[in-house]
Amino acid sequence: MEESPAPPRARGGWLSLVPIAAAAAVNVAGIWGIALARRGAGEEAARLFAAETASRAQAVERLMSGMRDDLAFLAASGPVAALAQDPVAAEGRARRAAAESLLLVFLRSHPVVTRLAVRSGEGDTLLLMGRRGGIAVLWVADAPTGEEGAAVAPGTPRLRGSFGGAPLTLEAEIAPAALLDAPEFQDRQCLLADAQGAALARRPTHPAATTGERVIRARNAVDVQGWSAPAPWTLECAAPETMVTAFMEPLAARSRTTLALNLAAMVLAALLGVLAFREAARRQRLEAEAHEEARVRAVERQLFHAERLTRLGQLAAGIAHEINNPLEGMANYLTLAEEDLARGDAEKAAGRLKGVRTGLERAASTVRQVLAHAVPGSTALSPVDVNRVVAETVDFVRTRREFAGIAFGLALAEGPLLARASQTMLGQVASNLVINACQAQPQGGEVNITSLREGGKVIVDVADRGPGVPAADRDRIFEPFFSTKNSTGLGLSVCHAIVRQHEGDLSVRPREGGGAVFRLTLPALEGAA
Repeated sequence: MEESPAPPRARGGWLSLVPIAAAAAVNVAGIWGIALARRGAGEEAARLFAAETASRAQAVERLMSGMRDDLAFLAASGPVAALAQDPVAAEGRARRAAAESLLLVFLRSHPVVTRLAVRSGEGDTLLLMGRRGGIAVLWVADAPTGEEGAAVAPGTPRLRGSFGGAPLTLEAEIAPAALLDAPEFQDRQCLLADAQGAALARRPTHPAATTGERVIRARNAVDVQGWSAPAPWTLECAAPETMVTAFMEPLAARSRTTLALNLAAMVLAALLGVLAFREAARRQRLEAEAHEEARVRAVERQLFHAERLTRLGQLAAGIAHEINNPLEGMANYLTLAEEDLARGDAEKAAGRLKGVRTGLERAASTVRQVLAHAVPGSTALSPVDVNRVVAETVDFVRTRREFAGIAFGLALAEGPLLARASQTMLGQVASNLVINACQAQPQGGEVNITSLREGGKVIVDVADRGPGVPAADRDRIFEPFFSTKNSTGLGLSVCHAIVRQHEGDLSVRPREGGGAVFRLTLPALEGAA
């Protein structure tokens, strides 16, 4: 017996995903690194913005401190201090002109100062200077207190500082908004507030800060003393994140490109992984199917071989069965012939020998039929008297001792019933039908055989009183190897094949009162007497 091929070794399709998983891990690590780098760059930008705000706060602090020192120096300078002395006509005008020139120079060099006033110890204004259209000018001379005019628009925050002492003081007024007009405050939203939180100056909100994007903020203290607003001041600046991180845009662009390439590589790797996995699964499935097909073919070959052996054994059993029937009849005839010879009845013994010859002819016919199946050829057909074949068959079967309890009844048509057939093969069919009817009644019974001509047909019925053939088995009773009595199942199959070869029909039906009726139908020989 052939052995089925061994199943293919399992090839894990998941192994094809290991490189893909490794590539995905590398890409995820790269993306994570890029994200961390961007985050670190953002933090660095925020730190730089805080340092920038601190630098601006220090600039404001230096400006205010330097201006305070300059004003204190002016208040103590000779030309300004001389304004407190009693003027003599010529000397007084010269000292005033010198003081006015000095203060005008100071105003032009300090654009944040909007007004300067020189006051006496009694509060009288000795000299007043301001700006008109951004130009430093002399407002009034010897103006009474309260009639000094306005150097800035009403309602605008102002800072005042008083420097010097008796016999005169120098008062300065500053517009805080001018402190945030320096170039370093451009594109920034900044707020300058005093120690109590009151706004001193405010830069307008940059348009980009109103778009809802993220804003970076920084705050720093401004240590200023000697002005009307309580110290320390606070400078708070804000700017859109995109503006702060503009210097990182090339790096960000490269990181976005790298990220896009990483994502594309991951997607491609995933697609390739899926395709590889599907291909591995498909290959494994095809190998399994091929193995299964090979196994099925091996099993089919084994079954075919076993079936051939079985059919060979069944054929041998069928041949033995077909030859055994005439041999048993021959044995019975020989026994009867011996008895007749013992009684000295040579004529009767000679008749018994004719029965032996008939049995030999039937056995030879079975052998010839087997040879005809092995080497197909035509069977010689000739006019045969069906009544004679049936009668000889009944005489042949009733001699068997095991059928002594069977009552045979013959009701044959008058005259010969001729059909074109092989007498030996037709006798084999009749013998099988009669013997089967007898074997269906092992305890004894009756077998009735009738023949008649109906139209162009010759009909022979063999009826018994056995258990009959169940309805479910009637369609299979003539199939090879099908049996209801534990036999080889070849007798009726051979009979059916012989009858079909003679262009006839063999059927079975239930018998009224119990039993079965097998009907043999053959074409009648036309023109027969």
